[in-house]
Amino acid sequence: MKGTGTAFRRVVAVLLVGIGLGAAAGARAFEDDEGCLLCHKYPKMGRVTEDGARRSYYVMPHVFGKTVHRNVPCRDCHSYIKELPHREVKEGVRCDSRCHSIKNPATGKNFSHQPIYEVYRRSTHGRPKLATGLDADKPYCVTCHTNPIYNPDEDQPPRHITDRCVVCHEDRGFVEAWYNHTSRRIREVRRGSAEIVSLCSSCHGDEKLIQRHLEAARRDGRELGRKFEIAAESYQESFHGKVTRYGFTKAANCLDCHADQENYYLSVHEILPSRDPQAPTYPDNRHRICQRCHKYADESYAAIDPHPGDDKVHNPFRYYAEEVYNWIGNIVIVGLVGLALFETIGRWRDGVVWRLRHGSSWWRRSRRNRDRII
Repeated sequence: MKGTGTAFRRVVAVLLVGIGLGAAAGARAFEDDEGCLLCHKYPKMGRVTEDGARRSYYVMPHVFGKTVHRNVPCRDCHSYIKELPHREVKEGVRCDSRCHSIKNPATGKNFSHQPIYEVYRRSTHGRPKLATGLDADKPYCVTCHTNPIYNPDEDQPPRHITDRCVVCHEDRGFVEAWYNHTSRRIREVRRGSAEIVSLCSSCHGDEKLIQRHLEAARRDGRELGRKFEIAAESYQESFHGKVTRYGFTKAANCLDCHADQENYYLSVHEILPSRDPQAPTYPDNRHRICQRCHKYADESYAAIDPHPGDDKVHNPFRYYAEEVYNWIGNIVIVGLVGLALFETIGRWRDGVVWRLRHGSSWWRRSRRNRDRII
């Protein structure tokens, strides 16, 4: 029995060494000093939660090595992990966690997303990570931020730039890593208009989500935005929405109006309801939004509804105007068809027939035995 136990330990040791070598081979893109890829390198790593949701814990080293978090050790964020294999994770990483290995070069302190996280929590979208009830419908950080890859169009930083930097900074590895970090942020990294509309509509166009909030607001006596119910749908029907849908990139999208452009990258995290006097969409502030594109816009111009709903509740004038035009259009069509049928029947009574002869035409044989084209 003792020999069997020794042999078993040897087999386990060999397997662990093999797994470690495999993890090292797959982790060349970044440093895996803590051995997390011993398990997380497998594509099937994951589970199904009690709510039936699928959770994948698979880490692709060649992809993760190109993301904005590539230099952050795993346990800088997953600080609750004290042993391997670790215990069940209850909450996971919050986006206000403070990194222990990465320092902010401006302050010398450990880096953290906490300042922007606090701004987000004060916004109308703000929610804790483990939210329940209606708060669970709100977007969390990872809803919009998906750990984007560094400049995916570039396999390697351009040598004509890095060669110049190496002259002083000497370490080419440092230069290339720093270039990847800074060049992405110096470039224009805003989402395109169509992508922004699609992202916002994923929640504001969800009928079940909207209905839950409407019912809760009626039950609690709370006030929601006047166009909350039709925000995504009505934008798509507006002029801005239509030209954006057809590929025009300069028309106003959701964030052009609901975020302050003076500090865009901060203000997109603190979206405020239109009832808040600090919101760009507050009635007294709307004309300033319009003036970004329409130079001479004033308060009267800003009164034009950017979410032109066509139902009786939100826009009765448009609703009844469309009803009248629909009736007029139907009457005209029916009248034209009726007139054509009336004339056709009259011609048939006069002996005029329709034949495909030298082209389509009405014709009849005259008394002098000659074809007469009508």
